[in-house]
Amino acid sequence: MMQRIRTFMAVLLAVAAGSVWAQPAPIKVGISAGLSGGQAQYSRDVTRGIEACFAAINKQGGIGGRQLQLVAEDDGGKRDQVLANTKKLIEQHKVAALIGYTSGAGVEASLSYLDSQNVALIGPVTGNMGIRAQHHKFLFHTRAGYSDEMQRMIGALANTGIKRFAIAYLDDVGPANPQAMKAALTQNNLTAVVEVPMNRNADNFSEQVANLVKSTPDAVVFISNAKPIVQIVRGMRAAGYGGQFATSSFSGLGLVDDLKDAGRGLIMSQVLPKPTKTHLRVIADYQKHLKEHDAEAKLNYTSLEGYIAARVLVEAMRRAGAGASPERIIAALDGLTSFDLGGYDISFSATNHNGSRFVDTAVVTADGRLLF
Repeated sequence: MMQRIRTFMAVLLAVAAGSVWAQPAPIKVGISAGLSGGQAQYSRDVTRGIEACFAAINKQGGIGGRQLQLVAEDDGGKRDQVLANTKKLIEQHKVAALIGYTSGAGVEASLSYLDSQNVALIGPVTGNMGIRAQHHKFLFHTRAGYSDEMQRMIGALANTGIKRFAIAYLDDVGPANPQAMKAALTQNNLTAVVEVPMNRNADNFSEQVANLVKSTPDAVVFISNAKPIVQIVRGMRAAGYGGQFATSSFSGLGLVDDLKDAGRGLIMSQVLPKPTKTHLRVIADYQKHLKEHDAEAKLNYTSLEGYIAARVLVEAMRRAGAGASPERIIAALDGLTSFDLGGYDISFSATNHNGSRFVDTAVVTADGRLLF
């Protein structure tokens, strides 16, 4: 009798072990993000949005029965670390695709390597023009670029009679971002009264504040993460500056909370619909999936951007199939010629990977809200 029990238990264990081994391996997707340093909160929001989408898909059975797994590497906002992380994600983790990189400068530094790998990078959370100047087979943008943002924002300010513009931008990117700012000025027959480069991770911006105040601009326009903007706006206000500030979407909504009263009147461009517009199906889905993933998470544009990039990747993976190679995922992305997520459209082709040109602008009110 005991021998029969032992035999029965052995069979059960073998079946259980076999069922574990039979489970298909997850599909790994990689992200390099500034999870520490000046972009930490921004990067955590991006990651949270991606994870919310993946969690919802995994509850539905994943892609062809395979679960999605996000593999995150911290780059601290340092461009060279982004390249190192990218190599690790592709060569060690064997990811099927990359998503949601938070450093435009880091993507720039990784372009040559990525060109040799044929692994798609979907939705880098940046409008950096240096990575849009040329077409790259592997790079797919799910948001408008800074050129679109600057044309909309500077054009609107110029139409109010503002003539003296100062431009401020990060110093670890190529010339394409300031060129986009100057091109938008040129379209309005204007030139910058001063150009101010900034280090995204610096702690002291007194030199930049002094240069900007000295140039007496009517408006200061930024393409930057939040940290430099906060210190420069506060420093200029303390020096008596009463002009206009405007920033690209890269700064993130956390900037408004950080600035507090100093943020009143700040103009901010956005490249996505408001994350509260639940009449749009994509926003309703985003809110539902974010709450299911993290009940304490706050709605914001940044996590929405990560979520949308993940939705686009998921659709491509579904079309490519569960066992698809990175090359087939790229081909599937090229085939998303008119993909409606439910109020937000993505359109790619084999020769155009700029999926959206949607831009809106808002102003920060006295009580810290964005008024569109």
